[in-house]
Amino acid sequence: MKGMFRFLFLFCFCSVLLIPFGLHAKVSLVATTTDIKYIAEQIAGDRVEIYGMIRGVDDPHFVMTRPDFLVRLNQADILCVVGLDLEVGWVPFLQQQSRNIKIQKGQPGYCDTSVQVKILGEPTVMMDRSMGDMHIYGNPHFWNDPINVIQMAENIKNALTRVDPINHEYYDENFTNFKKRLIALTKEELKKMEPYFGIKVAVFHDQFVYLANRFKFTANLSIEERPGVPPSIRYMDQVVSYMIAEKIKIILLGPYHNPKYAEYVSSKVPGSMVLIMPVSVGGTPEATSYEETLKIMLQKIRDASDKSK
Repeated sequence: MKGMFRFLFLFCFCSVLLIPFGLHAKVSLVATTTDIKYIAEQIAGDRVEIYGMIRGVDDPHFVMTRPDFLVRLNQADILCVVGLDLEVGWVPFLQQQSRNIKIQKGQPGYCDTSVQVKILGEPTVMMDRSMGDMHIYGNPHFWNDPINVIQMAENIKNALTRVDPINHEYYDENFTNFKKRLIALTKEELKKMEPYFGIKVAVFHDQFVYLANRFKFTANLSIEERPGVPPSIRYMDQVVSYMIAEKIKIILLGPYHNPKYAEYVSSKVPGSMVLIMPVSVGGTPEATSYEETLKIMLQKIRDASDKSK
């Protein structure tokens, strides 16, 4: 019996000693979207188990929750969200039901990736539900600007460091490399977009404002009369008139939106076309990484602009 106690003592003692050398259990990170999952993978490498809750073709505003979400969240060390209430319809309920204090707001394992991001479209007037699915904290589709993704990556790195300080140097190095890649990508794509600076496009949902702001085109005309509310024929006809007057020939659409409204408008505007944009990693089969997703969207806009001339 004494031998057994001695063995258990030595086993526990050695286990504690080995933790600083990286032989501790992997951190578990849950990401609400495919973009956050991809960014986290670039920073965490093989040191963290990462789970993405939805697909790139899913609308992050409205998600049907599943029992396995609760299992993952119950076991998670970190929960990373887009923030700005984008996931307000489903994530807070899951957090509460997960019974995991580590991933609640204000805890080390909660990561709001919108922190310190320069937000566009912050409301200047009081809003209510009659105005549709409005975001009271501003437009939450900020990941379509690669410079914002750098800040998202830093927020994720900080969360990993809080929970797993042993590997902070590894996370720092990966973040630095990822940042360099995104800066190079931004410069490369800006150069390609130079001949297209100032072009105007219409959108179905106001989700391309950050992409337009960074790459210097205009995407202010929305086919949605109110966010989340199907547009009326009268309003769509007004959009048609504006597109014809302004010579707008391109309509951008996310993969999870009903195309019939954009197609109706396009059918009334001679020479116009509807572009299905991936928006997020996995939004189309070719969008296998954040970098590819961005390149695909901008190339689609350039090709459509050339075709419409």
